[in-house]
Formats: sequence, structure tokens, C-alpha cells
Amino acid sequence: MATTNQLKQLAERSRKVANAIVKQDIPPIERNLEQIEKQSRKLADKVIKPGEEPERKAPYFLANIGIDGDRLSQEVKSINVLGAFEPRDILPDTDVEKFIEHKHQQTISSIIKDGHTQTINDYNAYFDRCLIQDWDRTKRKVFEELGQHIPISTSSNSDLFSTPGNSRSIFQTPLRGSLSGNFPGSSTPRSSYITAGERTVSFRSESTSQLNQRHLIYFDIVSKLNNCRLSKTEYGVINEFTNAAKKLGVDYVKKLVQCWQSLISIVGENNVIDGRFSRYPLKERHYAKAYMAPVSSPENKELYKTLINGAKCYLEESYRAYSLEYVNSFRTEALLGGQPSVSNTARAMLRAIHRPNGGISINNLQMVENIPIWGHIYILLRQGHYQDALQVAQGYKSSFSRQDQTFIVYFTKFINNNNSLPSDDRQKLMTEIKQWPPLPVHLYDPYKCLLYQIIAQMEELPQRPPTDNISPTFEDFMWLHLMCIREIDIGSETVSDILSLERFQKKVRDLGPTHFNHSGKDPMQYFRVLLLTLQFEKAIYYLYHEYTEDAVHFAISLAYYGLLRVPESAEAMALIVDDEVSRPKLNFNTIIYQYVRKLANDKASSTAFQYLILLYLYGNHQTDSGRYQIELCHYYVRQLVYDTEAFSELVGDVRSREGQIKKYMSLMFIDDEQEFNEIIVYTLARQCVEDGKFKAAQSLYELTENYEEIISLLNKMLAEYIWVSIQGVAMQPESAQELNPQEIKKVLQDYKKHQVIMSLPAERIQTCEKLLGLVDFIELYKKQDYESALNVIQNVGLFPFEDDVSIIKQKAAAIEGFDGQLKNCVAELLLITMRCIHSRYQQLKEQTSYLSPSPSGKYLGDSFFVLRQKAKCLVSFVGYLKSSAITSDVYQKLNEYEVLMR
Repeated sequence: MATTNQLKQLAERSRKVANAIVKQDIPPIERNLEQIEKQSRKLADKVIKPGEEPERKAPYFLANIGIDGDRLSQEVKSINVLGAFEPRDILPDTDVEKFIEHKHQQTISSIIKDGHTQTINDYNAYFDRCLIQDWDRTKRKVFEELGQHIPISTSSNSDLFSTPGNSRSIFQTPLRGSLSGNFPGSSTPRSSYITAGERTVSFRSESTSQLNQRHLIYFDIVSKLNNCRLSKTEYGVINEFTNAAKKLGVDYVKKLVQCWQSLISIVGENNVIDGRFSRYPLKERHYAKAYMAPVSSPENKELYKTLINGAKCYLEESYRAYSLEYVNSFRTEALLGGQPSVSNTARAMLRAIHRPNGGISINNLQMVENIPIWGHIYILLRQGHYQDALQVAQGYKSSFSRQDQTFIVYFTKFINNNNSLPSDDRQKLMTEIKQWPPLPVHLYDPYKCLLYQIIAQMEELPQRPPTDNISPTFEDFMWLHLMCIREIDIGSETVSDILSLERFQKKVRDLGPTHFNHSGKDPMQYFRVLLLTLQFEKAIYYLYHEYTEDAVHFAISLAYYGLLRVPESAEAMALIVDDEVSRPKLNFNTIIYQYVRKLANDKASSTAFQYLILLYLYGNHQTDSGRYQIELCHYYVRQLVYDTEAFSELVGDVRSREGQIKKYMSLMFIDDEQEFNEIIVYTLARQCVEDGKFKAAQSLYELTENYEEIISLLNKMLAEYIWVSIQGVAMQPESAQELNPQEIKKVLQDYKKHQVIMSLPAERIQTCEKLLGLVDFIELYKKQDYESALNVIQNVGLFPFEDDVSIIKQKAAAIEGFDGQLKNCVAELLLITMRCIHSRYQQLKEQTSYLSPSPSGKYLGDSFFVLRQKAKCLVSFVGYLKSSAITSDVYQKLNEYEVLMR
């Protein structure tokens, strides 16, 4: 009975264990004891009994796919896994020493495991980072090498500036094309901000077009600019570009000149005659510090205020010119006298505007002596005659209504406070404007409304009266809003009451190009709008898609004065980087590079160089980005020289000595000739050597009188020629010219004649002579002049031909010191030498068959012995060589030749 209870308890515990292990969603299998016993017997029958052979189907199956099952079974059985599953000793609670030792082992195991996991994570992160950098480099290379600018239509430009966050690339076209990631460039021994690697830019041009007159006109200005930078004198570059634009034969020249004139006024480049400032000169990078300063900084605010005033001055000056033209067009109605004053000119303008036939109606205007009094004040203000406008307003005070008597007070404060009311007065004036009695909008005097809007600096009046008929042009629109811009510490004023520059800029972008461009017929109009709103980066970006060449030179002018922001990473691929966090940045490097690439052909390399050195405007030694820019520019200049092969023109040669780069090296942050040689000459020479342009590299080394490097280069050229000759590779005509042993021999003879080699290491001269001997040896072998070939190779002294172990070891050690292609040729040279010996042996053997025994026969016997001895020495010599180039096949062939001569 007790046994039965125990079995029941055991069965109950088994069910609990099974329920804990097996998932509840899987139904249990119910079997009775008889079924369990039956299944157990079936399983037992499948077990192999001791002494029984296992079924052999598996080994046959594995053998069909090349797996030896029996061998693998033996290897598995030989593994001793007992130690891996040894039971742990239970540690007593009082054994502190064992506990600490156990914890120490667990800690070590945990550290190893965590380190392994961290290593895997770090590797994956590094791999992803490298993959992204390589992909970015590859994309940039494709964009730079294949990408050509394809202008896009004006309609597609309509949303370029409508929303922040744009980061568009000029290469986002149906297809065309670097430290942030590092920009590949030629490696130098100096500390480098550019990683060594493949070239990512190219100035090779497949275009054969010559420079047109337009290019030459612009280039002349750029050349003068660089010369003035070189002499550290100021240069009125915008004025000069303006004069140059007048000479261009393009249909939009008038609009282009207007854009240049607006920039002159904005920047303040005044008092310039023939490119020279008569007074108040602007220096190179004049505005850079303030323009790059934070938005909230005082210097940045003051700069923008100055630039806005310049934009207003341009609009006022252009309106004065327009007024004279307009008055002259309606001279009869205007009634302008012979020597008119400023005030009388404004009166004449009003008479012409409101002329009886075809003019604007005067029904809702307040008139005095047939002149709109508010219009008189507005026209003077619009022409930039602020004090005259104030004086005229004071003269009309008696004609003002009681409501407008305070206008003179506000207007006086506005003019005397640099065109801005104090905050309290502005708030009072805004309150008065809001309390105007309600009238139909067509009954408001538009001139009066505009004047109140300007003095209160409001984006628009609450009454919203129509004023388009008296300010119809986009210049009027721009001037009105620039006058209303209020950039001060807001204080008690609310943001909604202030028309800031940023708010006006966004308004212009929201309107888009189509609003200003007359349905796309006048792209220069919107460009001028962006200039006048001080959106220089966006202006250049917009114009680049319409008139690329003009955009490049506007960018140069702005960069010269420091009015272009550029990405801190010169690798930025987008032409403009614009996001919500920071202000727009223009990729000046890309703009110049793309333009230079068009100029970089054989006849315009010097022109291209003049544009490239403008990139150094953003270089400096104080910041990482400045140092990066300098090194990137060095790389661009070297690549221009290399791709255009203008070594003599840009770098110089032995005859002219000085190239253009050396003349302008102070602009390139190169201090002396030694630095010039290291940065430009030697780096170019190494690149030429790597790409097989040996003659160009030789000319570069000769320029610096580095004859030691020239001898090393000649040795490399000879080794290359020997390798090509042995391999039987057919050389292209260009390669044949580069690898001409006869010219190398002449160079060496000239150096000996002028005693240049006296200052060179004797070892390199001897190596050069040996290589020339090897060239002669190969040529004689090809001509089957085996006897002369053997004499030459023996005189060269490359291989031993005497049975002297010390000489053999010495020659073997010398071979191990070879490098490059020559070391790879040793095996073939050995085989060629052995073939010469064997062929000469066969020739002598044929001669003996025709000669009777005589003293000459004894001489031939001696020759046989000498040839066999030489062959034996070569075989022994190979045994002392450690070079991997000597394979067992080579050794076997040498042995076969030696055996044939026994």
C-alpha cells in the first residue's frame, strides 16, 4: 500500500515537472504503461549492441560528396570532453577564499565576454562609417568627373528658396558631377589634412573651344585682382566688373549692369577710378569678420544695417535717374525750369505723373497749388533727399489737417534718428494710425499712407489702402520694405509689429522668381531682388542655374570682400547648404572648380590658375578649416598642372626658371622656395613617376637641381624598360618615348661632361651603368649575338661566372638589395643568360663537327669547359638566393640547361 502511494506521488510530481517544461498551448500525449513499454522496446531495438557493426549507408552517402565519414568519426572519438563537464565542487559558506577566487574568475570571464561584444560593435560601427565615407567619396568623384551643368528652367526655380532646409546640389541633374570626411589628395611628408588616396578631381577637358571675348574680358579683371592682392593694394573689383559687363555682347547686358551697380552700392565700393580707390578703400576680406559673426553680435547687426543702407541708396539713386528720364519724357506737362532745385524736380515729377492726359487721377489727393503735398514729401523721400523732404513737410504744416499736425513731430524724429523712430514714439504713432476714422479705401491719399507706413515702419497699414498705382515697380516695392525694416532690440515691441530683415527675406522667397521675373523672361530681376535683400548665397545659387559665368564672377566679388559664407567642410557636395539651424552657406570651391574645369585646356591653363588661387581667400593658418582649405587648394593647383601638362608654364623649367605658381606663392600661403619645392614640385614629380610620366618628373627635378632624384628616376625608367622588354609587352608610342634608353644614356653622358655626377652617390651611378648594360645585353640576345651578349652580362657583373663561393654569396646579397621591377626581372635575366650560354654552346658544338683535330679544336674544348663552368656557377648562384621571385620552375629549367651541356 505504501509503495502504491509513493508511485502515485512520484507520478504527480512528474506531471508537475512536465507542465512546467512543456508549453501550455501544446496538448500532452496520454499513454498508458503498456504503450510506453511498447515504444521503449522499439527504441531499444534501434540501439547498436556491443560487437555489432553499424549500418554503412551513411559513409557511402558522405563519400559521394567527398567526405570521409570514418576519419571524421575517429577524430570525434579522440576528443576528450570529460574535463569540460566535470562537476563543480560545492563551496562551503564559510570558505571566503574560495568564494573570492570564484568571483574573480567570473569577473574575468564577464570582462572578456563584454570586451568581445564591444569589439564586435566597434567593428560594425567602424565598417559602416568607412562604407559611408567611401560611398561619399565615390559619389563626389562621379559628380566631379562626369557631371556637367545643365541649366534648369525658371519654373523649377520657383520653389528653390520657399522653404528652409534646402540642401540642393548643382549635380542633381539627369546626370552628370570632397576634409567630415577627408578629401583624397597626393600624400606629402608634411602633416596633412587630406588623406592619401585616389584622385577625385580632374581638370582634363575634352572641349576644344577657345576662350571667347567674354572670357578674356572677365579674365583680365581677375588677373588684375590677383596682382593687387600680391602687391597688397586695394582693388575696386566690383566697379571693374561693372565696366567689363558694359562691353559684353549679350542681350541682357543692361540688366546685368544694373545688378553690378546695385552690388557697388550695397558693398560701398565708392570713389573708384580705374580699379583704384581715391579714398576710403575697402581691403581684401573687409567684411569677413562681421559677416561670419553670430546673428546677435553687435558687429553683425551693424554690418547688416550698413548693407541695408547701401541697398536703399542704390534704389534711391536709380529712382533719381528714372525721375529725370520721366520728366524729360513729359517736358511740356512737367514744366521743369532751366536750373531746377531738388524740390522743383520733385514737383515736375508729380506734374508728369498726374498729367491731365494719361496720368494718374488726383481725385483723392490733398492738393496745394496743383501739387499733391503728401506726394511732394514722398517723392523727395523716395529720391533719398531726406532733409529736403523734412523741410518741405514743415512748409506744408499749415495745410495739414488737425489729425496730421503730429506728423511733423514724428517725421522730424524719424529723419534725425537715422530713419527710425524711438520705440515709445513708434507705439504712439501706431496707435494713432489704428484710430483713423474709417473710410472707403479708395478715398485714402496713397502718398500719405505710404509716408505713415514708412515712419511707423509697419509692413502694412491696418486700413490696407491701395498704393500700387503710385509705386508700381519692383524697385518701389523693395525700397518701401527696406525703409520699413526695423532691426533693434525689441524690448517692449512685439515681434508681430516688427518687419525684420529675416522676415522680409522670407517674404521675397515665398513670392518666388515668377513674381519678379515677368513669367521667366527676366531672370536677372529676381537675382537683383536677392542681392538687395542681402541673400548673397541664395542669389549666386539662383543665378548659377541661369547664367553660370556671371554667377561665378559675382561670387568672386562677394568672396573677395568676405560676404559669402562657405561650408566649414570643404567636402560638402551640395552647392548650397541651407537648413533651419544655421544661415545659408555656398560652396565657393565647387563654383570655381566647375568653371576652371571648362577653362583647363592647353591654351588656358594660366587662366584657370588665376581663378584657382582665388580659393585661397578662405584659407588661414589659425583654424582647422582654414588649414584644410589651404591644402585642398594646393591639391587643386597640382592637379591642374598635372592634367593640363602645363609644367613649363605654371611650374617653370630649366630655361625660363620661374613659372606662374612661384610668382603667386605668397597668395598660396607658401613662404619660401623650399616649401614651394616640397608642396608643388616634388609632389607633382612623385605623381608623374607613379603614372609613368618620367620625362615630366625629370624636368621637375631638374628645376630644383635635385640630380640625385633624377638618377634614381633614370634607374627606375631603365628597370621599367628592361621589364617591358623581357615580358615582350608592346609599348604604346607615348610609353616608347618615355622609356628611351638612348636618351637616358645621353643624359648620363651630359652629367659626366658637366661633372654633375661628382656630387652624386657613386652607387647610383654604377647602378645606372649596370642597367644600361642590361639593356644592351637584352638587345644583343634578341639579335642572337650570344657571344657579345655573354661578354656584356659578364662586364655588368650582375651574376657570378667564377666558381668562388665568396663571390657567389656577394652577388646573391647584392641581388637581395634590388627593389621594384628589376628584382622581378632577376629570374628572367637568369634564364636569358643560361639560354645564351646554351645557345653559344650549341654553336660551338656545330662548329666542331666541321673541323678536324687541330690547335683550334683544343681552343674550342677550352671554350666548352668555360661555358659549362659558367652554367654551373649560375645554378649554384640560384641556391644562395632568398628571393621569392626565383621559383622552383626557374631552378629546374636552369638545371636542365646545365645538364644538356655536360
